[in-house]
Amino acid sequence: MDIKTYGDYPIGDVLLASCDSKYFIEHAPAFMRSAIKFKQNLHIHIVNPTDEVKQYKNKCSNFENLTFSSEQTDLSNIDERTYYACNRFIVAPYLLQYANKAMILDVDNYLMNSFRWPDGGYDAGLFLRDPLPGTVGWEQESTHVAAGIVYLHMKKPETLSFAVDVSDRIRQAENFVWFLDQNVLWKAYNDWKDKISFYKFERHIMDWEFKNGTMLWTGKGDRKHSDETYVGQKNKYTKEFNESCNI
Repeated sequence: MDIKTYGDYPIGDVLLASCDSKYFIEHAPAFMRSAIKFKQNLHIHIVNPTDEVKQYKNKCSNFENLTFSSEQTDLSNIDERTYYACNRFIVAPYLLQYANKAMILDVDNYLMNSFRWPDGGYDAGLFLRDPLPGTVGWEQESTHVAAGIVYLHMKKPETLSFAVDVSDRIRQAENFVWFLDQNVLWKAYNDWKDKISFYKFERHIMDWEFKNGTMLWTGKGDRKHSDETYVGQKNKYTKEFNESCNI
């Protein structure tokens, strides 16, 4: 699978997310507003952007901390949901080649407190956990990792090699099935854990129960549509962003 991207190449310390046009309209404004509020550079990669998304994106050009890239990819013979979930890891080593540090996140994540980058000179970072209760086989193996947050120190050659390895494993997978991104991250971690240093994220960093004091809220399953706390915050951020862009 060959992916051709076009657009910006972010520099410095940057947050990276990827999505299709539907998710961009639904979630990106709130994420962008949260990045502006907490003074973080944010790069969003859009798969097959529609004209509506292109027009929306152009209205964001006055914000120096926001950058964008896109791709046109035929998804007629692939599970689109899985591709969208995996895309940010496919494009990361190529979009981020000029970046310093990068945090790969879901586009339905929102910053809720000052952003804290891993310290101590770590090469990469993963949210490792016990597999989800009641899972077996592929799902049990895959849920050793929550893919909603991945850290990469892009100035270290070994980290870039790790990121390329993750991208290659996904692109070369025989089947694009749900949990592919998490499965690849888990297997790559086990192959690389003796070669590079990994920071291990915990729940005070990424939270899907939307508690006060956590750095990052992430939408999971139906909660992104039904949880009043999450939806209320998303709507607040979205309104603020649209007003700042006269949308």
